[in-house]
Parts: sequence; structure tokens; C-alpha cells
Amino acid sequence: MAFHITQGNPTPLILQPGTNASFTIEVYVDGNPVGPGEIIQVKLPEGLVFPPTGEIRFINLDSGVNRPLPIESRDPDGRLVRFKAEGIGNKPEGFYSVNVLAAATAAPGDRTVTDGLTIGATSAKLSFRVSAPQPVERRVYGTIGANANIISGSGFTAVWGGTSTFTITFTRPFTSPPVVVATAAQGSATAIVTVASVSTTTAVIYTASTSGTWGRLPFHFIAMGLAAPQV
Repeated sequence: MAFHITQGNPTPLILQPGTNASFTIEVYVDGNPVGPGEIIQVKLPEGLVFPPTGEIRFINLDSGVNRPLPIESRDPDGRLVRFKAEGIGNKPEGFYSVNVLAAATAAPGDRTVTDGLTIGATSAKLSFRVSAPQPVERRVYGTIGANANIISGSGFTAVWGGTSTFTITFTRPFTSPPVVVATAAQGSATAIVTVASVSTTTAVIYTASTSGTWGRLPFHFIAMGLAAPQV
């Protein structure tokens, strides 16, 4: 009798740092079927863990089975977990779904454990890939007074550069220049607020009074774009 155990597709499973996903395991046996109770051991590479609240599920799409399985043991560092297999036939009759969490500090790169899956005397490889953190949507907004004082909002500073020029500096830079919209913070249809320039770190705003004369006015603004995720 020989067991066969493999990681399901996709191989490698790709995760971003700090994210939780699931990978699948398929098991079958040469010869006669084996009853429930065989221990399957999962060994995860450095930087990945089975989370404390993670689940292992047995799923059979043909029969509609999808149920959680009890954890037999989990090492304190979360990199080694064991559970009991369901009955094993001489062809895959379902699969196991196992949670995995990439640490927020995990460096990008491939992670492979040659004996990541074990049942009886049979071992198989586990493969993962930690990708570079992907940009996330970020919004910075607020209200700035005529003296460049911050009336509301956070994530930025503001300075007055003379006459009608205000420079907003974002506390965290965007990965590319964001879209910036600014409007006057006073009740006048003729007040002028212009976004003069935008970079990944700053936005320059010009304001003009109701008479059309350049001068300091309070205004609202919002900047929307992509930024690196906070770790």
C-alpha cells in the first residue's frame, strides 16, 4: 500500500504579505481504500503560518460535502499542523482546504518545503510565492484655512507660499500622482480655487477672491490615488 499526496493548483500559491489564503491537498492510495484516521502533517515554510483561527476543511464537490475538520495539533509557531484524513480511496475523492497566512513582514520570493505534506511514509512538496505588496487605494482630504491652518482632516501638512499659493504635503507619498479636487470653503459662486500642480508628495493650490483677485481663501480638498500599503 502506498499513499499519494499532492498540493493542488495553483502551484505555487501566491500571497501578498499580511494576507490569508487557502491551498488544497489531494490524497489517494494504491490498492484497497483506507478508513478515516490517517494523520496528515503540513509543514509550512518560514514566513508562512497556519493562523490560530484558521480552518482545515474536507470538500467533495460531487457529494456536496464541505465540513471543517478538527486540528489534532498545531506547533506554537504555527508552521506545523496535523489533522486526521477522511477515508482514502484509490483515486482522489475530494480534497482538503487549508488556511495559510503570510506574515506582514515576509520578504517577496518563492518558498518551498520538500516534505511540506506527509502521510504515513509518503512526503510531498509544498510551494508558495510571496509577492511584492500591491498598492492600495488611499484618500487624503481636509479643509484648510486662509492662513494654511488645518481646520479638519489628517495625513497632510499645509503651508502658505505667498499671495494665493498653498502647498499641501502628504504625510505618506502616493505611488503615482493622485487625482486632486479642491473647492472654496466659503459661500461664493465666484470664488476661484485651482489645482496648479500635483506630485506623489505634494499638491499646489491657488485661490482667488470673489472679485477675481488672487488672494488667500479657505478651501476643501480631496486627493485620491494608490499608495503602498502600511505594514
